[in-house]
Amino acid sequence: MQKTNAFKQSFLKTMLLGLKLGVSSKKMSYQERKRTIKLSANIAMAVAGDGRHWSLAIIAHHAKQEKNKTLMWRMLGRRRCEKARTENSPRISSRLRRRSQAEIIAKSPVKKRTEILKRLVPGGEAMDDLSLLGEAIDYVISLQAQVDLMKLIIQTFSKPSSNSHSVLST
Repeated sequence: MQKTNAFKQSFLKTMLLGLKLGVSSKKMSYQERKRTIKLSANIAMAVAGDGRHWSLAIIAHHAKQEKNKTLMWRMLGRRRCEKARTENSPRISSRLRRRSQAEIIAKSPVKKRTEILKRLVPGGEAMDDLSLLGEAIDYVISLQAQVDLMKLIIQTFSKPSSNSHSVLST
């Protein structure tokens, strides 16, 4: 998935909405602000991820956590948040969960790396190897875009500039 201005705009719009809704209280502790910023960034990346498997897994993961409920409802809308909570993200089979570390080590290097990759990509445990590679590539590109956009946000808010409208042009 090539990151375009549409991705950046979607990410920034959702991220800024999350920050506006989540960090509006002056009485928040440092840890609460940090958690809210991280949640906003993750949800913004998932929303901009345009329905890919990993993006749905991220939304489902955060929607199931009670502490995220209010902010997620405000960012995504109650209907979409409830849908993510009720639809199970890809389930990890009990057989896969119980697999011993010795079994994983005994596999060929490619299989070992595939298992590690499945644990790193949200929702990856339920994917076949071919789908996993496509999702992993898309996920890594989205993570890089998230980092780039977070840097732009920091630069924009750390030094006042009359050129703030050019944030998306990079």
